[in-house]
Amino acid sequence: MEKTQTNKENFSNFWKEEISDSFFFQIHRIKRAIFRRTNALMTDAGITLQLEQLPLLMILNQKSLSQRELSDKTMRDKSSILRSINALEKKNLVEVVKDKTDKRKNIVSLTNEGVNLAKSIRSLMKRAEEEVMSVFTPKERIEALNAVRFYADKLETL
Repeated sequence: MEKTQTNKENFSNFWKEEISDSFFFQIHRIKRAIFRRTNALMTDAGITLQLEQLPLLMILNQKSLSQRELSDKTMRDKSSILRSINALEKKNLVEVVKDKTDKRKNIVSLTNEGVNLAKSIRSLMKRAEEEVMSVFTPKERIEALNAVRFYADKLETL
């Protein structure tokens, strides 16, 4: 019994000293709260997509891109992008065609069904963000957004 208590105390101390003070961990907690609410809303709406497929739909909702450009924009490897594209293609959400000027490239575009789904997801994401951020006052929301934007902009220069 005493050993179990010591293990709990050691973990508690580790938590306090190491993990809870980690910037990465705190950012992860924020992301997890937003994703948890977004996933719940998507499930309620009957949307069955993998989380890694969402950015592709949102990016392609702006314009058609090559698989390589999608890989660059999402910072994911080509094989991962290809798996996501294949899954989205099977669901009739994207179509892939050869580039007219460079036959080595495949251009990925949203289908009409994909455009409609991207709009629905964007709406759900906004709703999830509103629900998650409702714990903050309007002033705290602005301060949080400005702080996160400042850090993101600074980190992108690395």
